[in-house]
Amino acid sequence: MSVVAIGSSPAIDSLKLLGFKIYKVRGKIDKEAEAEILSKILESKAVVLEGEIYATLRSKIKELIEAAAEPPLLVVVPSTEKSETYRLEELYNLISLAVGVQLKWKK
Repeated sequence: MSVVAIGSSPAIDSLKLLGFKIYKVRGKIDKEAEAEILSKILESKAVVLEGEIYATLRSKIKELIEAAAEPPLLVVVPSTEKSETYRLEELYNLISLAVGVQLKWKK
């Protein structure tokens, strides 16, 4: 088991200095790349995953982690190429669901 960084931007390469194994995603994620990413996540202790990739594979990653006996630590980071992240909106929706009302949120 290892720690892995998965992303498409050049910034993900810098995590190699911290001992991460790097898996670069090139272009659009096809079925083969999807299977490879999910495999890397499953066989790792900790995964740093760029937000764009997480957004594309969110439901499959959730299923994978729920089914795993020892799920990895999953850290989603924004891509340096995009200033937006989906995690804040996802967190807002989860908190709204937990308290039972749609919270007011200013973007």
